[in-house]
Amino acid sequence: MWPFEKKIEQAYAPEHAGETEQKTPKAGYILLIAMFVTSLFFGWRALDDLQDVPQKPEYLSSCASIFVTYQWEDNGRYGEDRYVPLPETVYQPKSDYYPAISPVETEVPCVFSSFEANHGVPAVFEGRKSLDLGLRNAHLGLQQILGSIADYERQYSLALQENLTPEQRHLYNIGISQKNLEYLRTQRAELQNQIDQLKAQLKPTDEQLKALYADILSDYRSAWRWYELKVFLLEAVFVFPFFFFVFSRYRRLLFRKSPYAIIFTALLGVASVLVVRVLISWFWSLFLARIIQSLWTFIQNFALLKSLVFYGGMALSIGVFGGAVYLLQKHIFDPRRVAVRSLRNKKCPQCETTLDLAGEYCANCGKHIQGKCGVCGKLRIIDLPHCPHCGSLSTR
Repeated sequence: MWPFEKKIEQAYAPEHAGETEQKTPKAGYILLIAMFVTSLFFGWRALDDLQDVPQKPEYLSSCASIFVTYQWEDNGRYGEDRYVPLPETVYQPKSDYYPAISPVETEVPCVFSSFEANHGVPAVFEGRKSLDLGLRNAHLGLQQILGSIADYERQYSLALQENLTPEQRHLYNIGISQKNLEYLRTQRAELQNQIDQLKAQLKPTDEQLKALYADILSDYRSAWRWYELKVFLLEAVFVFPFFFFVFSRYRRLLFRKSPYAIIFTALLGVASVLVVRVLISWFWSLFLARIIQSLWTFIQNFALLKSLVFYGGMALSIGVFGGAVYLLQKHIFDPRRVAVRSLRNKKCPQCETTLDLAGEYCANCGKHIQGKCGVCGKLRIIDLPHCPHCGSLSTR
């Protein structure tokens, strides 16, 4: 064995032995991934369950959706009753030759919250209920009439075509089609006039409700922010201590170059994801949602800016993922690490020539392999960090 070979083993083995002989096996990585996924799953579910500990504010009724404009910050605050479908109005025949337009009154289910009750909304809705029902019936009737007009216009066109043929028996009668069309167009005009009148009657009440719901929405959002603050504090009690404990243990084990640091690396990933979730959930309704919504609204108004944003996203993804690969490659192909790998294989770090022919310099390319230690003066491998004789650190 060459003298520098023994020096390589002495200088490098104590600090980097885990890099070759004691690597974490594939089964260990699989178990760490399983631990990360399961820990993150249960931690995420635990945070979900914590949201049920404080009492949630009441949701606004389904009727509020007509007069309230929800923002991004209200995401998750709508409630199931907002999506209760309104019942369809049932129509009965009004005449023998045309079945249309006789609405049967129906009650619209709407359970008002305490926010709405405190501002007198139920009484206002009670006053507009009959007008609102009449307006919905009129709209549905108008839609039905417009469909029937289209059908009779098609029949009238076919009747005109049949009248041009020599056939004696016709499927459609021009006179009946004209009569029905005249009746339906009269009904359409009456319904349109009725709709305009009902809208005019409902306008003052709707303006009053919009003003009431502006105040209600302010109280509603304030109540939800208090609730979200309680949830945030509760989640912080569970998540932040866990994060700081894992982080401190990770740093300590990493500093000691412990083989168990990899376990806390996976745990640190779990804790970091949970911390990010807690912080984003808290800051979302405070300002993040409004900032993002304002920016998105501004961007949508300018097509060029919108394209630039997407190009920026592409550049950001290249920078993030490409940068990560660059740092990884830079670490793996660090000149000192490359030199160590070559020296382990008894090859010159520069030209890969066998070191059996080398002394202080490579016989093929002339690279300096061994030099005097600046502390003890004995020969050492210049590409290794420590002197095997005195243990001093290289100043290169």
